[in-house]
Amino acid sequence: MKLNIVIVGVGGQGALTTSGILARAAMRAGLNVITAETHGMAQRGGSVEVHVRLGDVKAPLIPEGGADVMIALEPSEAIRYAKFLNNKSVVILNTRKIIPPSVTAGTGTYPELDEILAELRRITPRVIAVNASEIAEKAGNILATNVVVVGMLLGYFPMPFKLEHVEEVIREVMPDKIVDLNLKALKMGYEATKSTQPSAV
Repeated sequence: MKLNIVIVGVGGQGALTTSGILARAAMRAGLNVITAETHGMAQRGGSVEVHVRLGDVKAPLIPEGGADVMIALEPSEAIRYAKFLNNKSVVILNTRKIIPPSVTAGTGTYPELDEILAELRRITPRVIAVNASEIAEKAGNILATNVVVVGMLLGYFPMPFKLEHVEEVIREVMPDKIVDLNLKALKMGYEATKSTQPSAV
């Protein structure tokens, strides 16, 4: 068994935390795990890319076209890293935009969400667009967006570990004061998939 997951977003969205949660949950299920991260000015909202490889893998980086799953915490970052996708990849895309300073200053442009989705769907039909940030806000804090998406991943994709494994990891690694919030966000993300199961997945 081999499973390649690429997580993309901008600094501050919790891409690294997401990879850690997935890696620890996979290890709890007895799987071999390798992770790798490449990121720029993460503290300043720069682009962040993390690779999580599970199972029969030896190298840390996912080859181009080799992602089984992409978690995109920010829409435009999915396009930036679309080179990792193939026609069977599943993309779970958070639709909440983070507008970069260049756009705010008038020196850059930000594509419309419809354009982003159309570009991704030219590569793979298995694109799930959802406002995970809104679900996180309902759970209690937008900073739990990444945990909402982990719940969605478990609901949409046949992962080799269980929701309970992720719950155990959250209890283990999160500060006590935010454990309940993140458990709630995880469950809300997971439950959201049951009412919006896409036909493409």
